Amino acid sequence: MDQRGHPGIEEGEGGASAAEPFRQLGRRKAYEEVADQLRERIFSAAVKTGERLPTERDLSAQFGVSRVVVREAVRALELSGLVSVKKGAKGGIFIAQDHQRPMTDSIGNLLARGEARLADLFEVRKLIEPYAAECVARIGTAKNFAALAALVGKADAEHCCGASIRGLNIELHRQIIRMSGNPVLAAVGETVLTMLYDRLKPVESRGPSGVALGLHKQLLVAFRKRDSAAARAIMEKDIASLGRRFALLDAKGNSPRRKE
Repeated sequence: MDQRGHPGIEEGEGGASAAEPFRQLGRRKAYEEVADQLRERIFSAAVKTGERLPTERDLSAQFGVSRVVVREAVRALELSGLVSVKKGAKGGIFIAQDHQRPMTDSIGNLLARGEARLADLFEVRKLIEPYAAECVARIGTAKNFAALAALVGKADAEHCCGASIRGLNIELHRQIIRMSGNPVLAAVGETVLTMLYDRLKPVESRGPSGVALGLHKQLLVAFRKRDSAAARAIMEKDIASLGRRFALLDAKGNSPRRKE
């Protein structure tokens, strides 16, 4: 076991969650019990995203364990995306909301071993995003549509200047998934989007991004008309066109042209 301290854990004062002491431990592995109690506190909504947990020293005293045990518990929670550890004078252990990290690691392993391909990620998008677009057309608010219109407007302006707009296009898709109102669907959909974006960064995108931008403008019209069937069809066309373009990445030694 690594005996070194976790950088940044000691800095900063304990958060509001320090008011209620944690329970003494039983007979399981100590770090697992510490992690379980911290997890319970997070899931009980007793602490909020961004709030600082007690310091490593305080947690060690409350649980009656060594600081090494606390470090192992914090590492376990950090790997699951529930906490983040920051360095510096304002650092500490903070409640995070990176629940997609385990999924990202699992899918990344499948891709690395060759058990999954980029085409499989696009297949998941075809299952999730047309449904999400249909939902947004039905339940989206004027505020939702204004936020999407702002993204499309910004992408349009940057595209006219010759700038890359893939990040803005991806953000539009991410927002649509979130606006569908299903947090589980959002967690899976956003994970797939993030992984595709990371893997396609080095590939030229002006042509495909321009096509996507045109379809996104059509999506806004469908949303405002509350035309769920049209929204679904447009999203299906958007994903299919990108999938065909980037399918070349799955062909060994035949990847799309990269940026100069």
